[in-house]
Amino acid sequence: MISEIFVEEGALGYELTREVLSRAKGLPVEVIPSYKDYPFPFKPWPELLSWGKNRLFILRYAGKFFRACPGTTAYLCCGYLIFHFGEGCPLDCSYCILQAYLNRPGLKLWANLFEDGLPELREAFGSARASGRILRIGTGEFADSLALEPYCGVAEKLVRFWVEEDPPAVLELKTKVAPADEWLANLPRTSKVVFAWSVNTRRMTEEEEIGAARLEERLRSAQKAAELGFAVAFHFDPIVLFPETIEAYLEVVEAIFEAVPAERIVWISLGTLRYIKELKEIAEERFPKTRIYAGEFVTGLDGKSRYFRPLRVAAYRALYQRIRDFSSEVCVYLCMESPEVWQEAFGFTPQELGGLPRMLDEAARRVCGL
Repeated sequence: MISEIFVEEGALGYELTREVLSRAKGLPVEVIPSYKDYPFPFKPWPELLSWGKNRLFILRYAGKFFRACPGTTAYLCCGYLIFHFGEGCPLDCSYCILQAYLNRPGLKLWANLFEDGLPELREAFGSARASGRILRIGTGEFADSLALEPYCGVAEKLVRFWVEEDPPAVLELKTKVAPADEWLANLPRTSKVVFAWSVNTRRMTEEEEIGAARLEERLRSAQKAAELGFAVAFHFDPIVLFPETIEAYLEVVEAIFEAVPAERIVWISLGTLRYIKELKEIAEERFPKTRIYAGEFVTGLDGKSRYFRPLRVAAYRALYQRIRDFSSEVCVYLCMESPEVWQEAFGFTPQELGGLPRMLDEAARRVCGL
């Protein structure tokens, strides 16, 4: 997966850098003065993106590791928090927003994550304990939480950190890979860690998610994680309504509940395909066979192209009803939708239940034991 590793001079000596280099297993390693001044190949951005998919840069990060999810002000947000361990993903999904969101190539890990990032988490844990809050924290916003795990061990370090600290918080590790059973079994057990899988139909997984695990492999890993005592979650995002059909997504719902007991599922999110103009242009150049952008779209309140509201509502309603056929307890929520869409699709709005963050907090209390 990784062909070269580059380490900034200022990143040498940190724990994560040492860990990556110890796992490099003969890969070429080059120490560079800085990522900013690195002489990247002179290529168009789509080609440079592809070039960077198997090149890992280890940098010293100067920003905040712990922060709120960027979300949007135009639709309902869930109050998610991010522990920012790096940027970029070695998987190559045709719909991935990172193709347009990030403006420098390569896979990036922050060398000072443990020395400078973990203290930020401890401070947040202390504040949450004092206020009685629950924190929902994830690492999968700017990178897949597990795709680079064989090279860095960040997820394992965080799971052990969660067990040691026993915080009033859940850690969601969102991924499209299937970690080995042995790796899962060797982790300390805690229901406060949520292993979450982004899922799609079998065709979308095979045609649009290059390098990702097959659906059956993800569900088998979810089954193993649940058996070991971890909470699990699933994210149908993006739901693609062309060339795919809603019946194919209903089959995925059935496969999920065949694999995992409902009482171990903390939440399931639903979100349809949405994208900015730049993403469509980049993706269609990088993935000339993709058809997912060929449907009819309208510009949403956030400026992104979305399916027409009746199409979104119909898809959400069908999926929600099928989930409820299997469980009346599992928390189901919409990602970046308006109260009106919630009402039409689910028959209620989050405000009626105290707000979307409260809905998810209650699910964490019930399944994760907070």
